[in-house]
Amino acid sequence: MSNWQQVQSALPLIDAHQVQQMEQQLGAEVVARLLSLFSQEGELQSSLLQQAVMAGKYEEVAQICHSLKAASGSYGALRCQYLSEKLEVACRQQQLESIEVLASAWLQAWDETLGIINGPSSLIGK
Repeated sequence: MSNWQQVQSALPLIDAHQVQQMEQQLGAEVVARLLSLFSQEGELQSSLLQQAVMAGKYEEVAQICHSLKAASGSYGALRCQYLSEKLEVACRQQQLESIEVLASAWLQAWDETLGIINGPSSLIGK
């Protein structure tokens, strides 16, 4: 297992403490709406990311990852944030052998993160 794989597997999908802090500052209803928007926008970005990777448009992948990194960090999606950063760097440095592996890891982390955000046990109110 490579170093980035060890780090990403140790990171939580969602930092529940960060979500709780947001809830205390903004209220549960606002945070629920924000997480819903994050989920919707993330789905769009995920689709664009997949298309750009398959087309070999690595500068576009890097730009998408830059946005995903910021959004993921804002909502406590730590694993997605980390993988977005790693994928952005791999694209900017033209590390072609790493790009598809990192993109696949990001997509898996995103799906798992969505499972938590949209799952039956809400993050809100915990």
